[in-house]
Parts: sequence; structure tokens; C-alpha cells
Amino acid sequence: MENLSNGDFWRAIMGESDSDEGGFEGFSLDEINKKDESDIDLDVVVNDEQLLREFESSDSDRDSDNHGDSGDSDIILPVLAAPNPRRKKKRLSKQNRNELTTRWSDRTTPVQPKKFDVGVTPVGPQHDLPPDAAEYDYFSLLIPEPFWEDIATQTNLYAAQKQAQRGADKNWTPTTGSEMKLFIFIQYMFGIHRMPDTAMYWSSDPLLRVPAIADVMSRNRFQKLSQYFHLNDNSKAVPKGQPGHDALFKVRPLLDMVTNNSRAHYNPGRDISIDEAMIKFNGRLTFKQYIKGKPNPWGIKVWCAADPRNGYMLEFDIYQGRSTVPIPNGLGHHVVMTLASRFLNAGHHIFFDNYFSSVRLGQDLEKAGTSMCSTIRLNRQGWPKELSSAVAKKMKPGDIHFRQDGNMVATLWKDKRPVAVLSTNAQSAMGKHERRAPGGRKEVSVPEPVLVYNGSMGGVDLADQYHSYYPVGRPSVRWWRYICWWLMQTAMVNAFVIWKETHRPAQSKKGLRHLDFRLQVLRALCKGNVSRKRAAAQAIAQAGVIDSSPLTHKIVRLPGRKKNCKMCEKKKVRTPRGHGVETVFGCVICDLHLCKGECFAEFHQHLAQSIH
Repeated sequence: MENLSNGDFWRAIMGESDSDEGGFEGFSLDEINKKDESDIDLDVVVNDEQLLREFESSDSDRDSDNHGDSGDSDIILPVLAAPNPRRKKKRLSKQNRNELTTRWSDRTTPVQPKKFDVGVTPVGPQHDLPPDAAEYDYFSLLIPEPFWEDIATQTNLYAAQKQAQRGADKNWTPTTGSEMKLFIFIQYMFGIHRMPDTAMYWSSDPLLRVPAIADVMSRNRFQKLSQYFHLNDNSKAVPKGQPGHDALFKVRPLLDMVTNNSRAHYNPGRDISIDEAMIKFNGRLTFKQYIKGKPNPWGIKVWCAADPRNGYMLEFDIYQGRSTVPIPNGLGHHVVMTLASRFLNAGHHIFFDNYFSSVRLGQDLEKAGTSMCSTIRLNRQGWPKELSSAVAKKMKPGDIHFRQDGNMVATLWKDKRPVAVLSTNAQSAMGKHERRAPGGRKEVSVPEPVLVYNGSMGGVDLADQYHSYYPVGRPSVRWWRYICWWLMQTAMVNAFVIWKETHRPAQSKKGLRHLDFRLQVLRALCKGNVSRKRAAAQAIAQAGVIDSSPLTHKIVRLPGRKKNCKMCEKKKVRTPRGHGVETVFGCVICDLHLCKGECFAEFHQHLAQSIH
């Protein structure tokens, strides 16, 4: 029997040999003792004492069975199960593992994020408009006047290209910038007057017809403009698969213009929230996405950065599908660092959800002089093992665990279900929060990182809320139209925020209504740009005249619960207890609640006077 030394035995077991062929990949005993436990693949390493016992028992058995033999037989070694070749473990490289080294401790110290200096970068609107500037002037900051002539030129060019392919279109005449204003005006009006079918806006039925649209442009002309409406020259597009191809070429001029103007005319405060928005689209598209739980689960995904105070869209990047360029730290890390690149090293606080978050991202943002706060998934690399999912399952409502490494605080709190937050801008302490409960509101203890996160995460959601009130455009088979209308809506909402923030010191918040701003912009868009013979102003004035016709303004009982009378609100009339005057009656045409008699008549008299 051939006797092996201890070192030879372990080299045979662990796959060390003079040649590279055969054997198992592993470590010698000396190497195992020197290596950190996290560096060892537990699928390969076997318990040392167990192997020694198996070897000693097998050696004694061979000595008893082969006593007196010449010793030429091969040694019988303990058999190790080979690792499953199909099993692929996600392992960080040694370099990345060193970068993610964290020293979590249950001892908490005050968090000291970089101070946000307002003096370096002015916060809020950035423009030189006079104090008495009209609402349309603020809209023009985002959509300047040259844009209308540009889209008229591109629309005429596209019409010429199509007619060169299919033959002349006798119903087409070239358009102008003024007419394109009317076209976009109608697209905005579709969100204020919603109809099941586009043709109803031009219906001969007075109950369906919308004079503000039908008397501005004929239906046939609107359909013809919609057929040829275009933003870019198709002949300059690079084909798919070739270098320089742009998937968003059709909307590139509008996308770049709105993006650059949004950056130029507003600076955010300290807090910035990053999230994903969805442009609803159910057609066929290579980069269409599905996100469970969204109001519009199918559509075009947009990475957005917004100001949580007012919903101003600071940055947005339309997702175009899987990138061909390697992203070493993951998509979430890449998106946050890209959207936040303009705001680094200025003391900003970035908020995002667990789709983007990681310990590495928190470290990189802190190195760039930027704080962060986000929810996080419990299986992220570098997250404290003491706050694992196994610990979370055993927690009871109200239980709280903190771990801290410098300014980075890991929080695991059990409310109705476990909540994990990673932050570098919140203290590892408890705060107070009022919550609705049976019998009234009650005060509950909530971790500071959770309170900070909930207070500043909703910027993109607020922007989506503004977008949903008055949606622009009508359904189409052309995917790029949905992006176009989303950008026009973003321009309108951003212009409203600039206008509101500019006038906030002079007016109460209640007086700065989104719909009022939008209507003033739309009046300016169609002013003097009527393509039909009868002016739209005359049609609107006729609609405001009160007479005995059953199809004009009349007082009726409106469906639903009673609401405050609009005229009483305007005159600040109150009940003896100080409440607003409520009524179930109102105008069937205006769809506003008005008291019978004096309020109804007075309201429509003011309406007629304002139109004339």
C-alpha cells in the first residue's frame, strides 16, 4: 500500500496537482485558514474534522483487510460530491467585494450629511419675465414661438414625402405655424372636454358638440393635419441596427427642447425624488414595458427626477430597452447616478425606492457629496446580516432595529409588515406621526428614516397626478404620438409650477389653480388663429347668453352629493357656523353648483360680460 503524507492527502482531496488536469478546484488547509469565510465556496470545502475521521477509519480498515499484502493496491480516498455545473452563483469580484466592505454596528452616532447651500445655486424659477407677464409667457419658456413654425415645416415636408410615394392629395393644403397652434390647442382641449369618440366634438347634436373646438377648426381639416403631423425629417433617420440609430428620432426635437428648457428655468430645493413613470400605450413596440401595480401597467417607461414640493419635472429619460453597453453596478445604480449627475456635490438629498437602491449606491452618492434615503430589499449586497429576511419574519408590530456605519443608517421596522430603509440623511432615532384610527387620530412612533422618506419621495407621483387631470391628445396607432403628448403635458405642468412659484408670495395657494392657468394658456393659443370663418369667441359668447331655449344654461338638480355654491364662494358668503353654502342645484351646461335664483343669474351675467 502506498502511504501518502498529510500534505499529499490534502492536495489530492482539494485538487492540487502538478498538472492542471482533473481534480477539484479548492483550497489547501493553510489557504483555508488564511482566507476569510466569505471568500470560500461552501459547495467545495468540507468540514476538516469529518474528513480526518473518515480517512483514519478507512486507513484502519485497509490495514486489517490487507495485512501482509505487498501494499501495491491504490489508496481509497473519501468521495466528495462534485458541484452542480448548472448552478451559477452570483459572486462579486474581489475588487468589488472590498469596495462594499461595511462595518455595521448597533451603536448609533449623530448623522452629519453635507449641508445644502442655497447661496451657491438659487432655488426656484429662473427667468426674467416681468411681474405682470401673462400665463402664456410662462408656457413659452418651455415651448418657445419658433417651435410652431418648425413643426409646420416638418408637417408640410412629411406631407410632400407621402404624396411623392402615393400620389397627390387633393384635400391637403400646406399648414402654417398659426394653424399648428390651433391643432395643439385642440389636443389640449380634448383633456378638458372628454368624449368617447373624436367625431363627437364636431357633432350636429347640440348636446355633444363642443363649440370651443368645432368653431375653431373644421373636422376635415383637423383630420388632415393629424394625418400628416410630424416633428422630424424621416429621410434623416438612421436605420435600425446601424451606428447612430436613435429609437426616439421621431420625437427628438421636442424631447431635447422640453428637457433643456426644463433644466434652464428651474432649480430644485434640497430634496429630489427619483422614480419611474409610465406613458400608457397598448400597441406593439420593442421597448414597451409592463410594471405591475401601476395605474397604466403597459406602456413606455420614463425614468424621472422631480421636485417633491411641487412636482416639477427636473430630468426625464425614456427607457429604450436593454442597453448594449455594459452597466457594471446595475441598472438602478446607473439610472440614479445619471439623473442626479447635475445635482452632485451640492448637498442635495436624493430619494428613490427599492428598485434602484443598494449599499453601493449609497456609498457612491455620499462620496459625491450627496445624501440619500430609500427603501431597500433585504437581499442586497452589503445589507446587515442582522437585519435579514429571517429576522424580519420574527418581528412583531412596533419592533425596530438600527445598524449604522458612519452616516449610513440601516433601519428595519415592523409596522403592518416589515419596512427596510437605507439612509445617509436621517438619524437612527424614533419620531412621532399622527395616523387615522377608529375614534379619531392617534400619535404613533415611527423611525426617523421612514418619516424622512415619506415626506420627500412623492415628486414623480405628484407630477403624474397633474398629468392625469387633463390628458392631452386622443388614442392613436402611432407610438411616438403618446410620447409627444406626454412631453406637451410635461411642458404645461412645468410652466404652471414656474408660474405658481413665481406668484406664490403675492397670492394664496388656493388662488393658484392648475385649470385656471391652463385655460389662460389655451385662450392665448387660439387667439387670432381661427381657421373657420366664424370666430370662436363669437361661438363662446353665444353659449354664455341666457335665454328660454331648453338647450342653454338652466338650473337643475345635479347628480351626486351637494357641494359649495361657486358664486357664494366668490362672494365669501358663509353660514352662521362659518361653513360654505352648499346646494344640490347647479347649471346643466357649466356643470357647476349654484344656488337657485340670485346666484345662478348673477354668475351667468358675469360670464356674459367677461366674454363680451
